Amino acid sequence: MTDAEETSREMVNSQGFLNTARQRPQDFSRNKKMPFVQLVMFMLNMIKSTIQNALDNYFEGTKQCDVFMKQQSFSEARQKIKWQAFRDLFKAIVNLIYTGYYETWHGYRVSAIDGSKTQIPDDQYLREYFGTMGNTNAAATGQASALYDVLNNVLIDVQLEPLKIDERTLALRHIDELCNLPSFGKELLLGDRGYASFLMFETMKDRSISFVFRVKRGFNKSIDQLEAGDHIVWLRKQGHQDIQVRVLKFYLPSGELETLITDIMDKRMGINAFKKLYFKRWPIETKYDEIKNKLEVENFSGRTLNAIMQDFFITMYMSNIAAIACWEAQIDADDDRELKDNKYTYHINVNHAIGSLKDRFIQAMLEPNPRIRRKMINRILLLLKEAVVPKRPDRSVPRNPSPRIAKFRHNRKSNC
Repeated sequence: MTDAEETSREMVNSQGFLNTARQRPQDFSRNKKMPFVQLVMFMLNMIKSTIQNALDNYFEGTKQCDVFMKQQSFSEARQKIKWQAFRDLFKAIVNLIYTGYYETWHGYRVSAIDGSKTQIPDDQYLREYFGTMGNTNAAATGQASALYDVLNNVLIDVQLEPLKIDERTLALRHIDELCNLPSFGKELLLGDRGYASFLMFETMKDRSISFVFRVKRGFNKSIDQLEAGDHIVWLRKQGHQDIQVRVLKFYLPSGELETLITDIMDKRMGINAFKKLYFKRWPIETKYDEIKNKLEVENFSGRTLNAIMQDFFITMYMSNIAAIACWEAQIDADDDRELKDNKYTYHINVNHAIGSLKDRFIQAMLEPNPRIRRKMINRILLLLKEAVVPKRPDRSVPRNPSPRIAKFRHNRKSNC
């Protein structure tokens, strides 16, 4: 026997690694149920690996190494929490954000509305509830929709509904939620071509919400006949009040004639001002990229309707938490570079922000000592501030014409 083999045998026989592994289940506390607060915190940490692995990592990260909880126990416990609780938690963080300062455009809070198809675990019940899409019309798919503050990177309202609920209906729900905000005031909505309708404009007029919407050819014959320029048009529909709108038509670099309509009549804001304003709608597209590819909203941790909705609102809640952290860290990063002669401006790396918040945020929230908790939060902000990336102007990434059909295989979870 070699010296190495003899050493290995001694380790095993003297309660070394392998022997310890055999005894490990007896060293753990018996399968326990999490207290309610810990259960919610664990779920907020966003489960993107196998549930058992996530549970083990959670207890280890919160220094509860003698506690063991089975996946089945967690699944039973989470079903006792209605998904609406996480929706209310999401609404609470939105209201909290708007108690302080936030960016506006000429006094308007600028929000964009957009929808996105969302892959759902492929179970029979979920297919029947949400509806299906795909080449064989068999892939469970939901209709997500968001009202997004484009200047402050805040999701104001989010919805996940069956495909039979169209995007305009969800947009009207967003308007209701916007009006219910304690901070509701001078509001401006940006909308793409699919949202323009007489009902939308009438609803916004009744709620004193201003708008800038892109419209396609065929939306209104009178508008189609106008040349490029700044025009005033009355929209009329039988049984409804007439609506006066301002029509802004201009040519894009591609030569296409673009049409925007708005109810803002202030002539001090010309066509160029509205062109720049409508371009501010683009961040809602990148927000969906963050939600789907960085926060992995479609990587659901359960296969029941309650679990799907829990995960959806947890993801949106954590997206807003990440936005707050980035905003705080950006202030410090800007202060550090104020006197430096940098070629580019620098902004917080969102990927790094999400990774830094993982585990650390929950650990900080569970810390009972306010001084230590603040120290842990400051540590997160420091990590974000030190990992900034340059913002290069006029940089574009072409869309992938052949994206992968499915990013996450719901029957095979990673162990990361």
